Amino acid sequence: MSGLSLATLRKTGLAPAAATSQFRDWLKGLGADGKPLVFVGFNAPFDWSFVNYYFHKFLGENPFGFTALDIKAFYMGRTGCAWADTRSSRIEAALKPERKPDHKALHDALYQAELFRLMRDQGH
Repeated sequence: MSGLSLATLRKTGLAPAAATSQFRDWLKGLGADGKPLVFVGFNAPFDWSFVNYYFHKFLGENPFGFTALDIKAFYMGRTGCAWADTRSSRIEAALKPERKPDHKALHDALYQAELFRLMRDQGH
Protein backbone atom coordinates (compact mmCIF):
# COMPACT_ATOMS: atom_id res chain seq x y z
CA MET A 1 0.00 0.00 0.00
CA SER A 2 0.95 3.66 -0.15
CA GLY A 3 1.80 4.12 3.53
CA LEU A 4 -0.16 7.38 3.53
CA SER A 5 -2.79 8.19 6.10
CA LEU A 6 -5.61 10.72 5.97
CA ALA A 7 -4.26 12.36 9.12
CA THR A 8 -0.85 12.89 7.52
CA LEU A 9 -2.37 14.11 4.27
CA ARG A 10 -4.52 16.64 6.15
CA LYS A 11 -1.32 18.09 7.63
CA THR A 12 1.04 17.86 4.66
CA GLY A 13 -1.08 17.49 1.51
CA LEU A 14 -2.77 20.04 -0.68
CA ALA A 15 -6.43 20.86 -0.26
CA PRO A 16 -8.46 19.02 -2.93
CA ALA A 17 -9.41 22.25 -4.75
CA ALA A 18 -5.76 23.36 -4.97
CA ALA A 19 -4.54 19.93 -6.08
CA THR A 20 -7.27 19.70 -8.72
CA SER A 21 -6.40 23.18 -10.02
CA GLN A 22 -2.71 22.27 -10.24
CA PHE A 23 -3.60 19.06 -12.08
CA ARG A 24 -5.73 21.03 -14.57
CA ASP A 25 -2.96 23.59 -15.10
CA TRP A 26 -0.43 20.82 -15.78
CA LEU A 27 -2.83 19.22 -18.27
CA LYS A 28 -3.30 22.55 -20.07
CA GLY A 29 0.44 22.55 -20.77
CA LEU A 30 0.23 19.06 -22.23
CA GLY A 31 -2.69 19.92 -24.49
CA ALA A 32 -1.22 23.15 -25.81
CA ASP A 33 -0.95 21.72 -29.34
CA GLY A 34 -4.74 21.59 -29.62
CA LYS A 35 -4.94 17.80 -29.57
CA PRO A 36 -7.50 16.37 -27.14
CA LEU A 37 -6.29 14.99 -23.83
CA VAL A 38 -7.04 11.32 -23.21
CA PHE A 39 -7.10 9.84 -19.72
CA VAL A 40 -5.16 6.54 -19.88
CA GLY A 41 -4.89 4.19 -16.92
CA PHE A 42 -4.57 0.62 -15.80
CA ASN A 43 -8.10 -0.10 -14.70
CA ALA A 44 -9.13 3.33 -15.95
CA PRO A 45 -12.79 2.95 -14.91
CA PHE A 46 -11.72 2.89 -11.25
CA ASP A 47 -9.35 5.88 -11.40
CA TRP A 48 -11.58 7.81 -13.81
CA SER A 49 -14.42 7.92 -11.32
CA PHE A 50 -12.27 9.77 -8.78
CA VAL A 51 -10.60 12.11 -11.27
CA ASN A 52 -13.91 12.99 -12.94
CA TYR A 53 -15.62 13.57 -9.57
CA TYR A 54 -12.88 15.89 -8.27
CA PHE A 55 -12.69 17.92 -11.48
CA HIS A 56 -16.44 18.45 -11.53
CA LYS A 57 -16.73 19.10 -7.79
CA PHE A 58 -13.92 21.65 -7.59
CA LEU A 59 -13.63 23.07 -11.12
CA GLY A 60 -17.04 22.44 -12.68
CA GLU A 61 -15.55 20.62 -15.67
CA ASN A 62 -13.20 17.81 -16.56
CA PRO A 63 -10.30 18.76 -18.91
CA PHE A 64 -10.42 15.22 -20.31
CA GLY A 65 -14.06 15.59 -21.29
CA PHE A 66 -15.27 12.04 -21.73
CA THR A 67 -12.07 10.57 -23.13
CA ALA A 68 -10.66 7.65 -21.20
CA LEU A 69 -8.74 4.60 -22.36
CA ASP A 70 -8.29 1.50 -20.23
CA ILE A 71 -4.88 -0.17 -20.61
CA LYS A 72 -6.28 -3.60 -19.75
CA ALA A 73 -8.96 -3.35 -22.45
CA PHE A 74 -6.43 -1.96 -24.94
CA TYR A 75 -4.14 -4.93 -24.28
CA MET A 76 -7.01 -7.37 -24.70
CA GLY A 77 -7.95 -5.79 -28.02
CA ARG A 78 -4.34 -5.63 -29.19
CA THR A 79 -3.50 -9.25 -28.34
CA GLY A 80 -6.86 -11.04 -28.50
CA CYS A 81 -6.24 -12.49 -25.02
CA ALA A 82 -8.92 -13.34 -22.48
CA TRP A 83 -9.87 -10.81 -19.80
CA ALA A 84 -8.20 -13.03 -17.17
CA ASP A 85 -4.91 -12.47 -19.02
CA THR A 86 -5.04 -8.69 -18.55
CA ARG A 87 -3.72 -8.80 -14.99
CA SER A 88 -0.67 -6.60 -14.63
CA SER A 89 1.55 -9.55 -13.73
CA ARG A 90 0.66 -11.33 -16.97
CA ILE A 91 1.04 -8.22 -19.09
CA GLU A 92 4.36 -7.48 -17.41
CA ALA A 93 5.59 -11.01 -18.15
CA ALA A 94 4.68 -10.60 -21.82
CA LEU A 95 6.02 -7.06 -22.35
CA LYS A 96 8.97 -7.02 -19.95
CA PRO A 97 8.95 -3.34 -18.94
CA GLU A 98 12.00 -1.89 -17.23
CA ARG A 99 9.96 -0.23 -14.48
CA LYS A 100 8.16 -2.04 -11.66
CA PRO A 101 5.07 -0.89 -9.75
CA ASP A 102 5.53 -0.03 -6.07
CA HIS A 103 2.21 1.65 -5.11
CA LYS A 104 3.76 5.13 -5.20
CA ALA A 105 1.61 7.28 -7.45
CA LEU A 106 4.31 8.76 -9.67
CA HIS A 107 6.22 5.48 -9.99
CA ASP A 108 3.06 3.56 -10.84
CA ALA A 109 2.01 6.19 -13.38
CA LEU A 110 5.39 5.92 -15.10
CA TYR A 111 5.13 2.11 -15.03
CA GLN A 112 1.66 2.24 -16.58
CA ALA A 113 2.88 4.69 -19.22
CA GLU A 114 5.70 2.31 -20.10
CA LEU A 115 3.29 -0.62 -20.37
CA PHE A 116 1.00 1.40 -22.62
CA ARG A 117 3.89 2.55 -24.82
CA LEU A 118 5.09 -1.04 -25.20
CA MET A 119 1.57 -2.17 -26.16
CA ARG A 120 1.08 0.69 -28.59
CA ASP A 121 4.44 0.11 -30.23
CA GLN A 122 3.76 -3.61 -30.74
CA GLY A 123 1.48 -2.77 -33.63
CA HIS A 124 4.15 -0.95 -35.63
